[in-house]
Amino acid sequence: MGENPVGVIGLGSIGGSIALCLVADGLQVVGFDSDAGALKAAEQGGITAADSPAAVAQQAGIILLSLPDSDAVEQVCLSNDGIINCAHDGLLVIDASSGYPQQTREIGEKLATAGIAMIDAAITAPGGGANMVNDRNLTFIVGGDETAVTTARPLLERLSDKLFHVGPLGAGQTVKLVNNMSAGVALIATLEGLQVASKHGLDLKQNLEVMRVGTGHTAFARFPQLFDDRRRPGAHIGLMMKDLEQMSRLARESRIPSPVGDLAAHQFRAAAQTLGHDASIMQIADVLETWSGVLLDFDHKVKIGDLEPAEMESIQQVGIIGLGNIGEEICKILIKDGLEVFGHDIDAEKIQRMTDIGVKIPGTAKAVAESAGLVILALPQSAVVEQVLFETDGVASANNPGLLVIDTTSGYPDQTREFADRLATHGITFIDAAITGERGGSFAIPDRNLTFIVGGNAADVRRARNVLDRFCSHLFLLGPLGAGQIAKMVNNMVCAVTGVALLEGLLVAARHGIDYQAAAEALDHGTGANFWTHNRVMLNPEPMKGGFFVGLMTKDLRQMSQISHVSGVPNMLGELTYHLYQLFSRDLSYYGGIAEKIDVMQRWAGITLDGRELDIEKLE
Repeated sequence: MGENPVGVIGLGSIGGSIALCLVADGLQVVGFDSDAGALKAAEQGGITAADSPAAVAQQAGIILLSLPDSDAVEQVCLSNDGIINCAHDGLLVIDASSGYPQQTREIGEKLATAGIAMIDAAITAPGGGANMVNDRNLTFIVGGDETAVTTARPLLERLSDKLFHVGPLGAGQTVKLVNNMSAGVALIATLEGLQVASKHGLDLKQNLEVMRVGTGHTAFARFPQLFDDRRRPGAHIGLMMKDLEQMSRLARESRIPSPVGDLAAHQFRAAAQTLGHDASIMQIADVLETWSGVLLDFDHKVKIGDLEPAEMESIQQVGIIGLGNIGEEICKILIKDGLEVFGHDIDAEKIQRMTDIGVKIPGTAKAVAESAGLVILALPQSAVVEQVLFETDGVASANNPGLLVIDTTSGYPDQTREFADRLATHGITFIDAAITGERGGSFAIPDRNLTFIVGGNAADVRRARNVLDRFCSHLFLLGPLGAGQIAKMVNNMVCAVTGVALLEGLLVAARHGIDYQAAAEALDHGTGANFWTHNRVMLNPEPMKGGFFVGLMTKDLRQMSQISHVSGVPNMLGELTYHLYQLFSRDLSYYGGIAEKIDVMQRWAGITLDGRELDIEKLE
């Protein structure tokens, strides 16, 4: 960095904190801000005040800009008292603003005519940029010439060890727009889902914890404290609205369909018009509460009692009804642990596979229920559960008072409660234990790493843990019967929404020559983090096949749509994504793998994730 001071222009929440960190490191810092109050506060912190951007440039070797938008950057760089008027050898400008990439490139070209180098180093952080500066936990997403980036590294690495060079000048801001669009979508989708959960009395902090360890995880699930004080200082709704609208503009100019990102931009605009542009981003929850009439109480705790496994019984006979991917893997674990396992399925091939590993096949669901102390249902939907329970020779006809049935189906809670009432007349107890987990259901079972989201009586859950603990790493009781299924709907809806939004953004980035894997990795260290950025193996222009069916996700989104309507809670991002998933299912069939939606979205965009233009008619 040489002997020259470091310049910082824009001494607000982020720029001011950065300047103070550099002073704490013993660097001489010269700063400017058009706000006299911010400039005076900086002086009190040991920063030398300058009276113009040109005066900063006259003294500094590197200047970091932390400004609200590209218009402000242009003014600081190119106006009569701007940086360009005090150019000198080796001067480097680092634009850490959330700007518009094309405008940044144009500014950079004009600075270059005066011999001034420029890079963009957009800032993000999982807990929010301004809150992470003092902890040196920022993430820099950088665009620019390699030589200039190398010059900037020693300074930027004082503030973070997470620096991603994603392409030429403007690329960092492009990826930052993708990040902020992903973050805005994740926040709204999470809040919409939690309002449904709140309407049904679920513990919202537990729900966020479910999402953190499951497929619905986002930066907001990783940092649930963000919900504790909506009005704490941080980024403003107006800035998020600006970034989402710039992302929408970039998508339009790139001819990339971006319906989910666009809808989120409109929602943030509505929030900004309602609350004012200076409201905190988290205050968008206030607007959503007004629309739905449902208050989000993050202090509410479901009284669940002691959930340690019951010691009064050791269940040695277990029934598994539904021997598909989940049921088969559960059988393998239980057989390995020395339990006696009874299975049932209508598929002869599945029955044969289970017979080969030692599962006993008594022939009917009733016979399974009469042979076991506990029965696990691993079925695709509530309609099938009803058949298995109440058809001739179904579970309800078994003579086994005290039997506990665990429904792992992603079912509909009203039907689940109805099933429980009917089973109770036969002396059979029923709980729901929906499945999630970052690796996905059947893939997590061999490592005993499932997550169960449970609804039901705490005493019944304690009994269930005698078996469930054999193949899970997390078990959450969210509330009464059906609560597990509601939490699973919220989890899956957030997973689906954020997955589509991320692909919208990455396809825009691809059109601008940005490596999609590098972009996704950068997002995973910022506010745009989600299940998909963390599991980047699933992001591939030749998408992996198999796994969770796109038809199953469509079914889950349909059920979320239904419960949202019944609850009177607007769920706009979830509804839009449900309709998109209907199109994915129509294109890929019910049994298409969930990652295969990438194929569909690439065709819609006319470009692949790795930047190959497809030979299809261009959008106008």
